[in-house]
Parts: sequence; structure tokens; C-alpha cells
Amino acid sequence: MNSVLARGLTIFGLIVLVVAAVLLGKNVYDINILHAVAIANRSSSYFNPVFEVMIATGLALVAGLLLGLGLSRLRRRQA
Repeated sequence: MNSVLARGLTIFGLIVLVVAAVLLGKNVYDINILHAVAIANRSSSYFNPVFEVMIATGLALVAGLLLGLGLSRLRRRQA
């Protein structure tokens, strides 16, 4: 049972980490567009990417916690 839980946490942590990395890439792209609009001095409506950056940060934090917990349980089980 512990081995299944550890592997599940590790796999879920990896999935969340990939989602956070994709979201981070999207945020970098959006911020570059926002920067280009600001430099061009246009006054058009553009969304604020701060909330998406906070979501990506939270997902990366959760992924790190899950990966650490899962890997520590796997190592403890193998020892």
C-alpha cells in the first residue's frame, strides 16, 4: 500500500510539475507581449498575467512537495 501511494504521489507530482512548466512558458510569452505593448505606448486593453504567475508558482510548490514526499517514501521503502 505504501509503495502504491509513494508511486502515485511521485507520478502526480511530475504531472503537476509539467503543468506548472507549461503555464510558466505561457506566462513568459504573455509578459513579453505586454512588454512590447508598453514599449509601443499603445493604450489597448490587455489582461494582467499576475494571477496566472501566482497559479504557476503554487503549482510548482505543490509539485515539489508531492515529489519530495513520494520520493522519500520510495527511498524509505527500498531501504
